Amino acid sequence: MALPMAQPRLRTIPLPRARPRKDWNGRFRKVLGQDWAAGILFALPLITLLVVIIAWPFGRALWMSFHNIFGPRWGDWVGLRNYAQQLEDPIFQRSFMTTIQFTVEAVTIKFLIGLVAALALHNVKRFSGIMTALILAPFIVPEVVTAAIFRLMYNPLFGGFNLTLKSLHALTGGLIGHATGIGWTGDPGLAIHAMVAVNVWKGVPFFTLLALAGLKGIDKELYEASSIDGANAWQRFLHITLPSLRYVIIVETLFSTISTFNTFGLVYLITQGGPGGATKLYALRVYELIGAQLFGHGVAVAMLMAPILGIGVIILGRYMRGGQRGEEGGENFLYTGLMFVVWPIKMLLRLVVGIFWQVNALFEIVFSFLARMLFSKALGGNTRVQRRISRTFMMALIVFTIAVITLIELYPFYWIIITSFKTNLQFQQFRSVFWPAPWTFEHYVWVVTASPWLIWLRNTVVVAAVSMVVSLAVSSLGAYSLVRLRWRGAGFLSTAVLITYLMPGIMLVLPLYQLFASLRLVNTLGALIVSYPTFLMPLACWLLMGYYRSIPEELEEAAQIDGCNRFQAFFRIVLPLVLPALMAVALFAVTGAWNEFLFAFVFTQSNSATTLPVGMGRWIVGDVFAWGPIMASAVMMSIPVVAFYAFAQRFLVEGLTAGSVKG
Repeated sequence: MALPMAQPRLRTIPLPRARPRKDWNGRFRKVLGQDWAAGILFALPLITLLVVIIAWPFGRALWMSFHNIFGPRWGDWVGLRNYAQQLEDPIFQRSFMTTIQFTVEAVTIKFLIGLVAALALHNVKRFSGIMTALILAPFIVPEVVTAAIFRLMYNPLFGGFNLTLKSLHALTGGLIGHATGIGWTGDPGLAIHAMVAVNVWKGVPFFTLLALAGLKGIDKELYEASSIDGANAWQRFLHITLPSLRYVIIVETLFSTISTFNTFGLVYLITQGGPGGATKLYALRVYELIGAQLFGHGVAVAMLMAPILGIGVIILGRYMRGGQRGEEGGENFLYTGLMFVVWPIKMLLRLVVGIFWQVNALFEIVFSFLARMLFSKALGGNTRVQRRISRTFMMALIVFTIAVITLIELYPFYWIIITSFKTNLQFQQFRSVFWPAPWTFEHYVWVVTASPWLIWLRNTVVVAAVSMVVSLAVSSLGAYSLVRLRWRGAGFLSTAVLITYLMPGIMLVLPLYQLFASLRLVNTLGALIVSYPTFLMPLACWLLMGYYRSIPEELEEAAQIDGCNRFQAFFRIVLPLVLPALMAVALFAVTGAWNEFLFAFVFTQSNSATTLPVGMGRWIVGDVFAWGPIMASAVMMSIPVVAFYAFAQRFLVEGLTAGSVKG
């Protein structure tokens, strides 16, 4: 009997345990936020622009301020000595006080006139678009054109203001006007106010535009309910309009304050800081020191202004991040610390506001009593007739207000147009002062055929178009990342975008020039194309951030459920919906690039790379003025921008109204 063979034992070899895969994406999400990858990719162009064109030049400028630098030669480390010397310098002290006076005076007047103009335009039913376009005209014309206009208007011999005053004096027998004229920019006591008037003329449309957009966002039912309760127009303005415009007023005032404080081009082109330093703002003092090759001292002056501008940026950032959502926004430590430092000023403002309300209550009682007495006696208590008279009076007041503001804004344009069609002989002999006789096109022909104006125009168009495209691309992606995507660093980046607005161009111009020189971009359009988007970013991001917040997130979530990734949802769903805001950004970008003078003046010297502002600036600065060609060039330079705004004006107001100015 055969024995069964033993089965060999199979040896089982244990398989190695699979190591659990590390969920790197999950870890990054915990540390950097849920949308960290998309957030960084969307914001990468904005980050690159801020680092290369803002952060590095700022650090370079700060390092220069601690050294004794004369021209290209770097001297010893001097620490804070440059700052101490400038603080003790009477020229700096005077320029600082002049800048404060200029800023406070100009911003206050711009705010008041802009608010009045916006209220009047908002209550006009017919032709409001045309009247808005007319009032916007000074804002959209290039800065160099504004300088040319007021160099002519302020001229003591044949300027428009003095000729008008002399004519009024003769017509009214001395009751109105001035017999000999006024030295607008030649009188040290009057020159700074003359420059404030130029800044106001240029800046009122900005306040008007934002306030008008804010007024369109106020619910009309609030006014109807208050009217039923017996509130008059003044009470509705105080208790409904002003509180509803609180966010708009704060943002527009801070934006204007920072830009006005950093004013350079207009004052440089009109007075060069004279007479006797009466209009030498701090930016002109910096330029003067840089021109003297005292680079360390010049940068130190600019750096001394950073804390003052920083206060405005901290407050602006708080309202821009939180106010657009209709809430107060988070209180960061910078804002809390600032409020602690300025607590006495805050209390003083509250006291002033409290006094105003008490005085206003007293005046309301007095005027209400007088109105009842007059109406009851004259009309016998007929309320219907009283309301009709009140409406007629308000409409007459609105029409009068619009007429006066429009006249102020358009009167300088009248002089620029008639001067461009006058012959040189007619201009010199003061013949037919208020009208060309005969009309001539010789200045236009000379500008087009005998000057490099067409080359300057080509350069300006190229720079404005490319800068607009770059600004649109960078700001649309960056603003979306800051608003829609949840990733750590978005808050810091939004603050950094605002900080770029506090950087005065005069502070960055020297390190940027050195950077572009090393990259061989000086005297090329590339230097302007790279640098222009930086000062366009804050306003562009602000507009788009507000508009993105007004779009329901459910649209993007539905697109992602259907298979779209974040980028596809952005380009296919979100981007078409923000077209009005993109058009508004495009308008502001074109205006900024078309207006810019400082960077173009420093970075380009050859005609092959000169833009229109710099080219015309070379005609303006000097003792002898070719007024005919200058005015003809100003007219032709303004036409493209005016046409662009006329075509896209409704997109601008719609883009502002749809979310960017809502508090």
